[in-house]
Amino acid sequence: MAKTRTRTGKTASRRKTVTNKAKSKPKLTPIKMTANTRNLKEATKMLVANATIMRSELLTKLLNPGKDINHECGYPDDITIEDYKRMFKRNGAAKRVVRILPEETWAMVPEIFEKQEAEETEFEKVWKEIEKEKKIFHYLQRIDVLSGVGEFGLLLIGIDDGKELNEPVEGIDERSGGKTGKKEYKLLYLKPFDQGSVTVKTKEVDVSSPRYGYPVTYSMEFEGMVSSGAKSTKEVHWTRVIHIADGRESSEVTGTPRMEPVYNRLLDLRKILGGSGEMFWKGGFPGIAFESSPEPGDSPLDTDSLKDQMELYMSGMQRYLAMEGMSVKSLAPAVASPKEHVETHMRNVAISLGIPYRIFLGTEEAKLASAQDVKTWNKRVAQRQTNYVSPFVIRPLIDRLLMFGVLPEVKGYFIEWPDLNAPTDKDKAEVSKVQTDAMAKYMQGGVDALIPPLEYFTMILGMSIEDAKAIETAAKKWIGLEEKESKEESLPEDDVKKDDDDVDESNDDEDMED
Repeated sequence: MAKTRTRTGKTASRRKTVTNKAKSKPKLTPIKMTANTRNLKEATKMLVANATIMRSELLTKLLNPGKDINHECGYPDDITIEDYKRMFKRNGAAKRVVRILPEETWAMVPEIFEKQEAEETEFEKVWKEIEKEKKIFHYLQRIDVLSGVGEFGLLLIGIDDGKELNEPVEGIDERSGGKTGKKEYKLLYLKPFDQGSVTVKTKEVDVSSPRYGYPVTYSMEFEGMVSSGAKSTKEVHWTRVIHIADGRESSEVTGTPRMEPVYNRLLDLRKILGGSGEMFWKGGFPGIAFESSPEPGDSPLDTDSLKDQMELYMSGMQRYLAMEGMSVKSLAPAVASPKEHVETHMRNVAISLGIPYRIFLGTEEAKLASAQDVKTWNKRVAQRQTNYVSPFVIRPLIDRLLMFGVLPEVKGYFIEWPDLNAPTDKDKAEVSKVQTDAMAKYMQGGVDALIPPLEYFTMILGMSIEDAKAIETAAKKWIGLEEKESKEESLPEDDVKKDDDDVDESNDDEDMED
């Protein structure tokens, strides 16, 4: 029992020693991750994920490239502003895509006025003078076109404040954009710029500013300042420009280029038209096939002589070929009409843009467009005038001119567009003809016994009550005059002369009384 206790005691002592040694080891504390370490870890994960995705896309293209339609058809994955400008300059259909909405919108310019009264106010007088002198509507239409080539456009406003373009204009709050003073400047010029000539340099980063996210300064290229081909770059402050972007969706700064939804179709049209031109060019002169049947002992083919003969035939006036030991055959060219292919793509472009096909083609075809197409198109143009051009193109410029003191200060003003569905002279003539025929049948058929003239004019022909009464009164007077003339014609000549003498005597009596 003693040995057992001793052994047990030693064991307990040994356990106690091991436990103390284990407790004496230093504790390992986890390292706290800093923000930089966490960002580095997330960036590493993203890099690994991107590398995996890129490798997967690369393998897919290498193993099955036919799945990439853009690659097969030659469509770019990303379209740059230079691509848009090149297409706009060299492709007629692309130019039509960009210009059709602005041209239809500005076909009739709006009226700017302060009050509904006929008397002209000072604001209206000054506006008409400036618009006539500086051709403001002309520049607004140009910037409307250029802003649709890319994502936005700028209209530079030149004033005589004596400052550089990169300095803000005095009298405008840079943070809110409101008027702060009563400065009066003179309008010197207006210059439109497309996106290709402009780069947004800085933006408003203050989240509490009403202009948060909007550009503050731009870098703009000016052409022809030193020589015709030279360009100079200047920094311009936002108070000196009007930023215009059509087709805005998720951004207030950039819009959707008008060619973007149909860019692939425009490329297809370019291929079809270019290919058809090359086809007709090569098919205009058919190919020639040379067939030889060599016999034993014949000399080898003299290719140099054959080339000389063909050169004389193709390029010169020689209309014969001197050949020996071979026959010449003409190859019939395979020429196909591109009309159906072009029409299919043009219709697709018109559908994508929501424009009636005949109106999209131009003036001659637009004359044949149905009345419903014209009415629908005019409705869309009117909506664009009211919902986009007036609030986002015209008002920003007029408001800026009011801040600059170019225009006299007013409480408000109105922008009124002409009615696009107003009847033309031809329409009025056609309506008059139809109404006249209807009234002739009304009188000849004796329908006045069932429907009195006043009710017929207002309820059937849709005239106003005033117009109907005026026509009825004039008709009664005309009928009475005709009855009087017919009565006088039926009287003997002596009675008519007697009546004339009575009238002359009465006139003489009136003269004596006077």
